[in-house]
Amino acid sequence: MPALWCWHHAPALVWGIPRLRGARSGHDAQVSGRVLIVDDDPFARTMLSSVVQALGFDVVDSVGSFAEGLAAARGQVPQVALLDLDLGEGPTGIDLAHALRRALPSIGIVFLSTYADPRLLGSVPALPSDSLYLTKQEVADTSVLADALHAVQETLDVAHSAAREQGLAELTDAQIDVMRLIAAGYSNAEIARRLVIEEASVEKAVMRLIRQLDVRATRAENQRVMIAQAYFAVSGTRVVRRD
Repeated sequence: MPALWCWHHAPALVWGIPRLRGARSGHDAQVSGRVLIVDDDPFARTMLSSVVQALGFDVVDSVGSFAEGLAAARGQVPQVALLDLDLGEGPTGIDLAHALRRALPSIGIVFLSTYADPRLLGSVPALPSDSLYLTKQEVADTSVLADALHAVQETLDVAHSAAREQGLAELTDAQIDVMRLIAAGYSNAEIARRLVIEEASVEKAVMRLIRQLDVRATRAENQRVMIAQAYFAVSGTRVVRRD
């Protein structure tokens, strides 16, 4: 799916889905939701907690590291994680976001960073689907943050409803990963390399996807296209390779 970043001069974007600025803001509507804040700067955490609470959200915890964030999420089960990109030495906010999605597949993710583009941090994995990336300069207008926290919840609600309707709720996280990489155009060998598994395991996963999704095309390449289409229908986004 295309990487759509939030530049200083551009409106905030969910991956492939424009945020409707002003559609729901802290100034003109009551907002709510359980939010986990992870930022390695104690002052930033304190300020963000105050702002998020003032916007009507429940801050379930405010911590400073990958390990603390993952533990807090498992214990508090937040609806949204508000993550700094740079968490100091060790795993990044993007690494944490992927770990959170594995633990809580329905959690919304909002990144809040001083970096205009996450790639400026170095070699980092792709942002999770349906996540939103904001620069800290943008949230001087707190309604931008309120809109973002609501947008990721609403986007995932729609995606999970579509998944249930299409029978995708029964798929494992590993199968979803294979779907996503098929949709990005990777071969079985490339998927095996990226997921650090045997190619035979990927082949079995693809066959299980074909059965569970009831893909009826007879040619293997057409079956992969239909798996990709199922992924796009649920995610509402397009995927691009990020080698």
